[in-house]
Amino acid sequence: MELGEVFAGVPRAGAVDGCTYCYTRSELALLARDPAQAPDGLVVRFATEVIDHFAEEHYSLVWRGLAPRILGLLEASPDVLMLRGLAFARFSTWPEVERTAVREALRATLARAVTGGRHGSVVAELVCAAAHVDHDLTPWLSYLDTLTGGAADAGLARLARYWAESLARGHEPDLWWLSEDPAAPIRDWLHAGVLHERLSRMDDLDTWIAIEEM
Repeated sequence: MELGEVFAGVPRAGAVDGCTYCYTRSELALLARDPAQAPDGLVVRFATEVIDHFAEEHYSLVWRGLAPRILGLLEASPDVLMLRGLAFARFSTWPEVERTAVREALRATLARAVTGGRHGSVVAELVCAAAHVDHDLTPWLSYLDTLTGGAADAGLARLARYWAESLARGHEPDLWWLSEDPAAPIRDWLHAGVLHERLSRMDDLDTWIAIEEM
């Protein structure tokens, strides 16, 4: 089932109690009505806005109604902030079919990014965004390990090198939840046998060196 079909039955919020300093009343009314009527810029602002600008009882319904739009815009212009509001939107309480659809859409987005030649920084942004589904990077890194083929090998090598060089410079992943060591799952992934086997097949010495120097 298409993502739009899954979320087509989400009830409309009717009204949205939000920050009137940041949003006009007409913009809040747009968020409460048909998600298709909201312009892309408004959808992005809603998804990336600090969550205390909206009432919790309205936020979940609006997020669910906009979910196909948000996920599509995330793929077009990756930004980790796009999914940081999922916890406030009470994602864990959504119907199972909706939660499954979000996970499947994000996995498909990651696969296209990895195999489509996108820069390692872009793929990293998408992985970190997806991790906000469960506040856990590990399941998404494990998913990356399931991707096969030459394009996947090349894409994951780019990602590994980007992360290794970023961590070596002291840069940590952008995660919007409390974690004592947000980079730990990435370091584990970089040192795991699955990635090493992939790099060995490719004879990718540059990425090996980047990981060793991390």
